[in-house]
Amino acid sequence: MQTRSARKRQPSAGKMFIKVIAALLLLLTVIGSGYAGAVFIKTQETLARTQINIPGSKVSSKYDDVPSESFLILGTDETKASKERKEPARSDVMIVGVLNKKTEQLVLTSIPRDSLVNIDYSKYDVPYGKTGVEQDKITHAHYFGSMDKSSSYNGIKLARETTENLLGIEINHVVKVNFQGFVQLIDALDGVDIDVRYAFKEQDSARKAGTITVPKGMQHLSGEQALAYVRNRHDDPLGDIGRGQKQMQVIQAVAKEAASFRSLGAYRDILDAVGDNVETNLGPNDYLRLADFTTALRNTTEYQLAGEGYIGISGKWEYHLDPNQLDRVKANLAKAMQGQEVSPMKEETGTPGATDPTTTDDSTTVEQPVQ
Repeated sequence: MQTRSARKRQPSAGKMFIKVIAALLLLLTVIGSGYAGAVFIKTQETLARTQINIPGSKVSSKYDDVPSESFLILGTDETKASKERKEPARSDVMIVGVLNKKTEQLVLTSIPRDSLVNIDYSKYDVPYGKTGVEQDKITHAHYFGSMDKSSSYNGIKLARETTENLLGIEINHVVKVNFQGFVQLIDALDGVDIDVRYAFKEQDSARKAGTITVPKGMQHLSGEQALAYVRNRHDDPLGDIGRGQKQMQVIQAVAKEAASFRSLGAYRDILDAVGDNVETNLGPNDYLRLADFTTALRNTTEYQLAGEGYIGISGKWEYHLDPNQLDRVKANLAKAMQGQEVSPMKEETGTPGATDPTTTDDSTTVEQPVQ
């Protein structure tokens, strides 16, 4: 396959508009960029506003000639009010994407937020006696890392390092989006069509319990309803596994909806949602490079880390990953990183009903650190 630098193309403004939209879809959450008319300047401003310098990140110029690129998508429970108060946020959604540029395949792996993993706190100044490597929920990597004030992005950095250690691959790019950004993004697309597997009630993005109702069956979901759908696990017979499957389901629905958009007004709304609620080490040149691989959106393979959830010896709810299944996922991700085609694995369904019985809403529970 030719690299982008070896190809000669002068795409029209309209085609570039759609290509950059698709490139952002490749990152799963940051949709909405364009290079047409009045949107051009706003797009440049938006992408510049979202770009951050994560400690330890490498320059991106090398990525033109590598067989793959990897992404960590973090969906946090941060709100506008909590951000103003500088409160640390947990990563309720963690998805790793590997773009295999040789086969133009996108491999997505969902990690349950309560997965018990090794987190190395030794390089971070965090409280509660966390000074070395310890077993902790992976959602706490971003939470406790954010308490180290030496950098505003230590939460992202520790989440990336922890994910790399868990999956055995290097994470090239990180995209962090908060709940409000998710809601605004879906609303900017005028909602998404989802076949809802069960009826439920859930809290809204402001954490008001029982305010969102979603019926069973094919539904056109608003931003608040879509957020409630991907966050809900206590009503899901498959617990954490089911929540991961729903996240993938919504990603596909967003991709389908965005592909049909043509309204400049809608793109401006999308850009607003992205600019105000997304942080990433991706820059404008990265989006243009990734636009060459949008066919990968039609060639996706999905993995869901499986295991069993229960109350651990700490007295807290924990999700214990299946080591054999984890090894198989790691082997496939390593192949994808090397430019080899990978296939879906036998579906892992986990333990039905394996949800935290001690809470009614995992995102509002204030967990005391394990001593």
